[in-house]
Amino acid sequence: MIFTLTMNPSLDRYLYVDDLILDDTIRVKKVEEYAAGKGIDVSRVIREMGGTSVAICPLGGDNGIKIEFLLDNERVLYSAVRIKKETRMNIIVQSLKGQYRMSLPGASLTRFEYELIMDMIKAVPRSGDTLIASGSLPEGLLPSAYFEIVKLCKDMGLRVYVDTDSENLKEAVKASPFGIKPNIYELSRLIGKDLKKDEVGEAVKEISEKYGITDVLVTLGKDGAIAYVDKKLYKMEPIEVEVKSSVGAGDSFLAGFVHKRDNSIEDALKLAMACGSASVMNEGTTLCKKKDVKKLLKEVVIERIS
Repeated sequence: MIFTLTMNPSLDRYLYVDDLILDDTIRVKKVEEYAAGKGIDVSRVIREMGGTSVAICPLGGDNGIKIEFLLDNERVLYSAVRIKKETRMNIIVQSLKGQYRMSLPGASLTRFEYELIMDMIKAVPRSGDTLIASGSLPEGLLPSAYFEIVKLCKDMGLRVYVDTDSENLKEAVKASPFGIKPNIYELSRLIGKDLKKDEVGEAVKEISEKYGITDVLVTLGKDGAIAYVDKKLYKMEPIEVEVKSSVGAGDSFLAGFVHKRDNSIEDALKLAMACGSASVMNEGTTLCKKKDVKKLLKEVVIERIS
């Protein structure tokens, strides 16, 4: 069973307009709301691929209730920890000229609420399950929370993956998660230097050996991906598709990989690459679609480097 953990979910409200005009009334043509969060997106993709996943997340206030309804409508299974304060909201204004993103202040998480989330992790997954912890932390939590989450999961016998950035990732790797999925920029920040594409292979080996991480998956955007899995280095060539939005591509990649991880490494990497590539073919918040993934699977090229 696969579980995802989104510590800092948000309700994303999209406002579609023709143009933003100063001191004039702007007519909003369409409003859409989206339950946002990296772990939630991973659960979405696993469901789309025919798997089963449960998204664990703290939710509060009216925004939290809306997120629950949205997930219900998408048939994404979730286990919510109710918190006192309102779940944060992002407002995205999409005009014909481009996109404007406004991130509203998020409420802090209390120590008691954090412990409730830890209790949820203790109660729901079982030894042998997989948990994917993704995204940022809410106000009130230090990066060390990621270390504590990974350690708890390992003590429970869970296979834990982490997809986060900066100090959160630096703390998480100290607890030796089973896997991580940074992009090249996040890996550069973890290593402490700007990496070029041809330096990623050595960097993932270094990270794996230093922290005892079995799976190190690095997405390279238009240049494909690099993976160091079970002490074997793989390169995945990019698939040529029309890019409409890169939102959720990394989450789709990780979801595809974890969904097939127990089949074979090659199958898992192929599905990861197909899911990530299929995701960028869709506009806005739409992630990969199963029919597109099936078509792209035939085009995935994987090379074992060492």
